Amino acid sequence: MPKIVVTAAVKDVQAWLEFKPLLIAELAGVASDGTSYVAADGSNHVASTWDVPDMAAFQAAQARLSPEVAAMSERAGMIPPVVVYVEK
Repeated sequence: MPKIVVTAAVKDVQAWLEFKPLLIAELAGVASDGTSYVAADGSNHVASTWDVPDMAAFQAAQARLSPEVAAMSERAGMIPPVVVYVEK
């Protein structure tokens, strides 16, 4: 099962950390092990790792998040670019 790493900057690191359990639950059908990481330097950069058996299904699930999860995601404020790395 491929592992991906997603990195981004966020407006509010604490809000992103509070949002992650909801996102993990929302994506449980298409991904597992949604581990969260924050920058050691205390900046607003974050990362997460996921085991994703089907990238297309993962991307589709992200596009149709529930209103509650979408609202929390907006509050956490992912700042583009969001970079996804795929294990090879």
